[in-house]
Amino acid sequence: MSVSLLRVVLLWMLASSVYCGDTQSTFVEELKTQMVINTSRVVATIDETFLCATLDWWPSSKCNYGSCPWGHAGLLNLDLGNPLLERTLAGLAPFTIRIGGTLQDLIVYNVGDHMATEPCLPFVYNASALFSYTGGCLPMEKWDAMNVLFMKTGVSVAFGLNALYGRSKSSEYNVVGPWNPSNAANFIRYTRDRAYPVTAWQLGNELLGAGIGKTVAPDLYAADVQKLRNVVDEIYREDTTKPVVVAPDSFYDVGSKEIPKFLKSSGPNVVDVVTRHIYNLGAGVTETNELIGRVLSRVYADSEAAKYKSMQSVLQEYPKTTAWVGEAGGAYNSGHHQVTDAFIFAFWYLDQLGMASRYNNQVFCRQSFIGGHYGLVDANFNPNPDYYGALLWRQLMGRGVLVVDIINGTNDVRAYAHCQKDKKGGLALLVLNYSNTTKHNLDVSLLGFSTPTELHNYRKLVADEECETASCHKDTEGSSGSLRLEYHMSPANGMITSQTVLLNGQPLQITPSGQVPTLSPMSVDSSSPISLDPLTYAYVVISNANAPACLVD
Repeated sequence: MSVSLLRVVLLWMLASSVYCGDTQSTFVEELKTQMVINTSRVVATIDETFLCATLDWWPSSKCNYGSCPWGHAGLLNLDLGNPLLERTLAGLAPFTIRIGGTLQDLIVYNVGDHMATEPCLPFVYNASALFSYTGGCLPMEKWDAMNVLFMKTGVSVAFGLNALYGRSKSSEYNVVGPWNPSNAANFIRYTRDRAYPVTAWQLGNELLGAGIGKTVAPDLYAADVQKLRNVVDEIYREDTTKPVVVAPDSFYDVGSKEIPKFLKSSGPNVVDVVTRHIYNLGAGVTETNELIGRVLSRVYADSEAAKYKSMQSVLQEYPKTTAWVGEAGGAYNSGHHQVTDAFIFAFWYLDQLGMASRYNNQVFCRQSFIGGHYGLVDANFNPNPDYYGALLWRQLMGRGVLVVDIINGTNDVRAYAHCQKDKKGGLALLVLNYSNTTKHNLDVSLLGFSTPTELHNYRKLVADEECETASCHKDTEGSSGSLRLEYHMSPANGMITSQTVLLNGQPLQITPSGQVPTLSPMSVDSSSPISLDPLTYAYVVISNANAPACLVD
């Protein structure tokens, strides 16, 4: 059997074994695992508003594979006054909402000249039209109401502008001719004059490279973004701070040329942020077992890690430009019910948060906050499991990112470490156990390795068969009597496709008074290992770590 075929078979077996519903098989082994955190330096620093989710324009007629999961979740239909919408947004603040998606390149803004010359038409389904819709207009009354919600909840907004306004078609690249910025400029001015919390203006959605309906040549796209840069600089010229200019919100593969060409054509000091989208798991219609297998696959995760690394390499030539993930839903075409909205999806979403921060992405936008089968909240604004994973990230994980090393060779455990939020010297860890059969007991060592050689030598020490616990773990994260805090997350009834998550064994649910529940940890002796059951994850806080890299501001 070839290696590639063997990999497929093993992946299928894994998917089949986990979808039966149990997080543990009938036989569970235990494995002692060594986790080392380099506390000597921060390797990346994320933005305060790193956590982000999208609000999309899809109307209720948006359907995929016989399912129409958008209901009233689209921006033009969303119940902006719902108390639970307000509370779930506020719970994640400081938080970024990215407004955009496929239909942003049809939306016009009912302001300025547009009000006098064109009607403000709703979206109407038309299978033969671009993106299958005609119309699309944002009334300023609706925009005003959105911003009441955003300002009340402490949300920052990254707004995706229509990049097809005023363009024409061609054969090679689907779009030629310059972007007409007049409607966008009127809208930006309206927004700035009211001090609405837009901190980023982004141009176009998936129009560069592997487009979803239209593509724009890199040099033409660069010229259009230069126009946006000029508009933003002019309108915000008297402000001490101004929104960043963001593009292209497209897909990126290792070695692809479109984004490098776009940046080269743009020149310096034009693009503040380069964004890309992530739907690496395939279509939402993918069979359930197979999709779960992809969520848990190291192959898929490593492939995405390579893209993060490659993008950082591209940006080395542009030191003033940072990277964001502008939209990430894992499975495209609205996701997959009981996978992308269930407990199991934490093993994709939280791993992506960890990778994005490790590779210095300043913002990561989940598709979606509400809508489709991948919302952080459901159609009734009740949190799905990943909302609570995001909420714990917001409460515990600080901006400074440290290096974590699992040194006993297992691929079952993935771990990320940050400086603890609002606690000098403290550490916050995210650890995920991808095994369906192994309980991992994690011994944590906090060591400062100033060179790769020092880490290599430590690995050899731990790997030595004669190395005893006393000698290998003399610099562990705590001594007997000191405590750490642990937040263990598992699915209700052991069903990984459950939409209910347990925190330390207790279900997380909106309270009878309509409040987001308090997330309470358990205290554990720091000298004991972190015990991680099969297909569960945990956040761990070591407040007394005195990590040197986390003692500075």
